[in-house]
Amino acid sequence: MALLDKTIERRDFLKGSAAVAATVAATGLAGCASSDTSPASGEGAGGRAHEVASDTAIINGEGEWVTVDCWGNCGGRCVNRVFVKDGVVLRQKTDDMKDDSEEHPQQRSCPRGHSMRQHVLNANRVKYPMKRKSWQPGGGANSHGELRGEESWVRITWDEALDYVAQELRRVYDDYGPRSVVCMGTDWPVLNLLGGRLQWNSTESYGNWYNSPVRMGTSLGGGFPDALLGNDRLDLKNADTIVLYGVNPLWHTSGNPMHYYQMAREAGTEFIFVGPEYNVSANAVDARWIRVRPGTDTAFLMAVAYEMIRLDNNGGDVIDWDFLHAYTVGFDGESLPADATVQENFQSYVLGEYDGIPKTPEWAAEICGTPTEDITWYASEMTKHKNVMLLHSYAPSRTRGSIDLPQLFLTVACMGGHLGKPGNSANSIFSCDSANAGTRLVKPGSPTSGGVTIGAGVTSVIIPKNTLEYFQMPKPTIWKDLDEGHYTCYGDYRNGPLDNGWVLKDGMLPQAEFDIDPKIIVNDYHNPLQATEDINRGIKVFKKMDMVVNIDYRFTLTSQYADILLPCFTAWEGNLDPLVGELDVSANGIMRLSRAMCNRDLALFPRPAIQPMFDTKNEDWIYGEIAKRLGFEYSDIYSMTPLQAYFNMWAGAEVTSEDGKTTRPLITFTQDDFDRFGVQGTPQEGLVDFREIWDKGHYQVPRREDDNLGFIGYSDFIADPEANPRKSASGKLEIYCQSKADAINWLKFGPDELKPYPTFHTTTYEQSFEDWETKKAGQYPFIMFQPHYLRRAHTNFDENVWTREALQNPFVISAQDAQKKGVKTGDTVLVFNDAGKMLRIAQVSQSIMPGVVAAPHGARTYLDLETGIDHGGNENMLVDHKTQDDYLPLTDSYNSCLVDFEKYDGEPLQPDCLFEPALWTEE
Repeated sequence: MALLDKTIERRDFLKGSAAVAATVAATGLAGCASSDTSPASGEGAGGRAHEVASDTAIINGEGEWVTVDCWGNCGGRCVNRVFVKDGVVLRQKTDDMKDDSEEHPQQRSCPRGHSMRQHVLNANRVKYPMKRKSWQPGGGANSHGELRGEESWVRITWDEALDYVAQELRRVYDDYGPRSVVCMGTDWPVLNLLGGRLQWNSTESYGNWYNSPVRMGTSLGGGFPDALLGNDRLDLKNADTIVLYGVNPLWHTSGNPMHYYQMAREAGTEFIFVGPEYNVSANAVDARWIRVRPGTDTAFLMAVAYEMIRLDNNGGDVIDWDFLHAYTVGFDGESLPADATVQENFQSYVLGEYDGIPKTPEWAAEICGTPTEDITWYASEMTKHKNVMLLHSYAPSRTRGSIDLPQLFLTVACMGGHLGKPGNSANSIFSCDSANAGTRLVKPGSPTSGGVTIGAGVTSVIIPKNTLEYFQMPKPTIWKDLDEGHYTCYGDYRNGPLDNGWVLKDGMLPQAEFDIDPKIIVNDYHNPLQATEDINRGIKVFKKMDMVVNIDYRFTLTSQYADILLPCFTAWEGNLDPLVGELDVSANGIMRLSRAMCNRDLALFPRPAIQPMFDTKNEDWIYGEIAKRLGFEYSDIYSMTPLQAYFNMWAGAEVTSEDGKTTRPLITFTQDDFDRFGVQGTPQEGLVDFREIWDKGHYQVPRREDDNLGFIGYSDFIADPEANPRKSASGKLEIYCQSKADAINWLKFGPDELKPYPTFHTTTYEQSFEDWETKKAGQYPFIMFQPHYLRRAHTNFDENVWTREALQNPFVISAQDAQKKGVKTGDTVLVFNDAGKMLRIAQVSQSIMPGVVAAPHGARTYLDLETGIDHGGNENMLVDHKTQDDYLPLTDSYNSCLVDFEKYDGEPLQPDCLFEPALWTEE
C-alpha cells in the first residue's frame, strides 16, 4: 500500500528517475549475457551487487510489490509482479501469493512475462520525439522518401513534432481528401474529425474461422466468444480423449493451460495431436501424432467422416444418429433445412455421389500425407461411445483451401455427439481461454460502466466515428493496393461490429472500387511493416509517402521507416499517486485492462509501477494536442479522461455469486477512494475491499468440483433445443448452412459457387507441384508455416536478449529434407521465393513432416540493402498477397507460403542475441 500511504519527496523521485535511466542504459545491451550477469537483476556486469541491494530492500520492507501489465498479444494475461523502491524496479516475479492447488492454482507467467524488465528497460526505447534527418513538410521532394529506413534522426521538441503532424494532416486532407490518409493502428480518432480515413481489415488471427461460426450455430470466430462454448478446466478430466488440433499452448498461451492438461493426463485422459509438426505441448502430454500437412485438414477430416460412415455401416455403431437428427440439419437427405436451395447433403457428398470421388483415406492420404491407418484409427476414436474433446487453434484455417474447415470440424464432432455434455466439447483454445473456457466468473467493467462522461449518453470513450464509406482495405493485399493506387472494398460495416461475422449482406454496403493517391500513413503501437505480409512491397509503399508517423514506446521496423516518432510510455509507467504529481495512466494500458483476464476464474487489475520515463507521453494526450492544433478540443475526441476510464473498469468489475447465476460488484469503493484519485463514481459494497485489489492486483475465483460454477458448452441447447435455439436460421447446428454459402457467394470473389455444406477445395500442397498427376515438383516445393514462438508474442518482446539467448531464431527442417540439401543443425540457410529472401539458423528435426518447414513468427527484419536478404529472418519477407484466401478477400492465409531453401554460402549468421540493437543514429 506504499503509494496509498506514503509520501514520496520530490528529491527522492528525481533520484529514483535517474536510477531508472541508468538501469535503461545498462539493460537490453546487445550481446548474450556475460558470466557475471545476475538472471534476476537485468543489469549485466555488477548485477550481483544490485541483486543483494534489492534483497535488502525487500527484507527491510522499503518498497512494494506491484502487479503490472504483461501486454504482449499472446492472450495469456498472467500475473506479473515487480518490486519497486524509490520509483525503480528492482526485482520481478510471478504469482506466489497463495498455495498452489487444483481449486485455486497460482497464475504463473511464462518466460516472456518473467523478463518484461528487459523489454520495458531496453536500449530500444524511443525516449523523445524524433524527426528523420532530411524529411521536411510539404510533400513531394521535400519528404526525401527514398531515404526512409536508411538515414539518421534528430531530436525535436513535442511542439515541433505535433506542429509537423497537424500541418501535414491539414494539407493532405485539404488537397487530397480522406482516402489519402491510411491508419495502420486502431486509434488516431482525430482523423475522424477531419472526414475519416482508410484502414485495413482482415481475419488476421482467426483465418477462415471468422465468417461461418455464428451462421452455422456456434459463435463468432473470435477467441473470446468462441471459447465460451467450450468446457471449463475442471471438466477436462472427464474426457476419455482430448484432441489438440494444431495447438501449442506451451508457446502461444503459456502459464497455466498445460498444467490443466497434465492433470487430465494424470487422471487417465489420452491425448491426440493433429498437425504438421509434433510440438512441445504434444510431447508434454505424450499425445499420439496424426500427421497432416498445412492447409490439407479438409481432406483429412473428409476422410475421417467417410470412415466414420463406413465403420458405422459395418456394425461399428460409431455415429450418434439421434444427436445428428435432433440438433443438426443437413447431414443427410432427411435433415435438410427449410431454406435449402440445393437438394444435396454432406453424407452423399462424402460418399462421392455428386462428383464421383469418394473421400476415402486413400484419396486423402495423397493430399494430407496422413497414413491411411491413422485416418481410420482417428475415425474410430470419434465414436459416440467415448467422451471426446476436440480443441482447435486457428492456425489450420490460416491457409488457402480451408474455407469450409470450421463447418467440417463441427460436423465430425456432431457425428460423434461430442457437444453439450461432460467430457465432450468442440471449441477453440485460443488466447486466455485455453483449457478453461466458459462464461466469465469475474471480469473488469467497461471503460464507460461507471463514473461520469464528458458527453451525455456517450457509450464509448472515443467519440468520433469513421464516417467515410468504404474505408476498409483488405489487409492481405494492403501493400499491393497502396502501391498500385487502387483497392476494392468488399462490403463495409455501417453500424459497428456484427454478431454474424464480417461477411454479411444485411447491414453492409455492396462492393466498390476506388482509385487512390495515398500520402500519409499513421500508426499507433502496432508494428504493421514488420507484422504484415510482403515486407519488400511495404517498404516500397512507405518510401512513396509524404509523411509517416509512428506512436510507440520502442523502435520497431515501422519506426525505422517513419518520419516522425512520437514516444508513448508503457503500461508499467504512469502515476496513480497524487502526492507525486499529475495523475496519468497509459491509454493502451486502459485498452488492455479491458481484456485483462487470464481465464474465466481470474481478473487482473494491473497498475503503473514507475513514473513515465524520458520525454514520453500518454497516447490520449498526443491525440488531444494534435486535435487542438487542428481547431478541435479534447472533448471532441474523448468522452472521459484515461484515468476516469481506468477506474470505471475497476468500479464496474463483477463476480459471479456462489449460486452460479447472479453477479455482484467485485470491489467495495468508498467516496474517499474516488476522491483520492480525483475521479467520479458511486460508492458501492463489493466482495473485496479496494485496498486488497490494489495490493494484489488481481482477483481469482476459488473453485471446487461440486460447486455451481462449472460450464459445459451447448448444454442448455442440448437440454432443450427449442427453448435455447442457436443463432442460425434453423436454430440448430447447420452442417448444411445456406446463409454461409449465400454470404460468401454474394462477394463474387471465389473461383466458383460455394456449397452450403463442407466440400474439398484445392490446397497449397497440390499447387506446389508443377504437375500434380506426375508429381513433378514446382519451383518452390516446401510449405512454410509460421508457429507462435515462446520468446516473443507476435513482434512483441523480441528485443529481450535473455530470451534471444535461450531461444534462438530457428528454421525447422525435417531430417529427410535436410539430408537431401546437405544441411545440419546450426547451419545458416537461405530461404527464398519470388517475394524475398531471408537467413535463419537451421534446426533439423525428426518431428516435422517432410516437405514442410517452420519459421516461428515475429522476427525483426535486418535488411541488407545490397543483397536484399533479411538477416533477421522475418517470415513476412516471403509471405505476400498471393496467399490471400481463394474465397474471402479479408482472410489471411499466410500458412500457405511456398518456399525453397539452401545452405547459405556467405558469412554464417551470429546468434541474434549478439546483434546490435536496432537503434537509430542520432545527430
